[in-house]
Amino acid sequence: PAVMVAHILLTQLDPERPASLSPAVVTGLLREELGFAGAVLTDDLTMGAVTQSYGLGEAAVLAVEAGCDILLVCHGQDSVPAVRTALLEAVASGRITAERLDESVYRILRLKTEYALTNEPVSPPDLEALNAQIGAVPVQ
Repeated sequence: PAVMVAHILLTQLDPERPASLSPAVVTGLLREELGFAGAVLTDDLTMGAVTQSYGLGEAAVLAVEAGCDILLVCHGQDSVPAVRTALLEAVASGRITAERLDESVYRILRLKTEYALTNEPVSPPDLEALNAQIGAVPVQ
C-alpha cells in the first residue's frame, strides 16, 4: 500500500536528480510503468544526499512535483516551517496544482482508511522495554 523512494541516483532515468525528487522515477517508472497506485513516501529530506544540492523547501516542492505523497522531515521540528512555507508558496503560484494535491490526499486517505489510522496522538514506545525484548531474542 506504500513505498519509500530513496535518494539514490538512477542516472539512466534521471541524470540530475535523486530518485525521490525525480518525476522520471516516481511518476514515470513507479506509477506509470510499474502501475503502483499506493502512497509514495520520500526518505528523510534532511539527509545529505538532498541537502548538499537543494534547500529543504525546494526539495519538498520537487518531491511533490515528482509524485511523492508523504514527505519525511525527520531531524528537527524547526525544519517543518520551511517545508510548509515552500509548499504553500508553490501552490499559491500554481507550481503545484490543487489536482496534484488531491491525488496525494486520496492516496493518503485510502491508506489511513485501510489501516484505521487516525490523527490522534500516540505515546512514544518504551524504548528500554523494547530493547530488552530485542536483546532477549536468541541469536542463531
